[in-house]
Amino acid sequence: MSVDMRVDMRDLDRLANRIAQLGDMDTRPLMDELGAVVVSQTQRRIDSEKTDPDGNPWEAWSDSHAKTRHQGHSLLMGSGGLYDSIEHIMGITGDDVEVGSNMVHAAAHQNGLDMTVVSSRRRITIPARPYLGISFENEEDLVVLVDDFVDRQMRELR
Repeated sequence: MSVDMRVDMRDLDRLANRIAQLGDMDTRPLMDELGAVVVSQTQRRIDSEKTDPDGNPWEAWSDSHAKTRHQGHSLLMGSGGLYDSIEHIMGITGDDVEVGSNMVHAAAHQNGLDMTVVSSRRRITIPARPYLGISFENEEDLVVLVDDFVDRQMRELR
């Protein structure tokens, strides 16, 4: 008894060529899509989840601060300024994307703030309520997006 086997290497050459073409693909559309999705994920975290990217709930307002809030206000959602300011910006080469806010108080909410106002000798403490970052679930969404992008690119190379 014998087994006869043949291997056709032509398909491997074609596959290697397609993989090489993927290495040269324009990633700017992908970076733009990823940035838009991360903006949406961040806004959802601010609007409804009220947790840091690791799933830890944000610290509640102090009693004195809670008294100054109005109906419709919630943690990091007063007038909507921070929420509306979240945006993504692609790097010059298109290989990276940044997500964040240009609002002055954005860093105070992300990292926390503990300071004394000299003129009034008041102490201001804002606990960190990280809203920027990628949760495990966010990462899974982004992986799916990248896979879909690569699949589309592969179909175009046929």
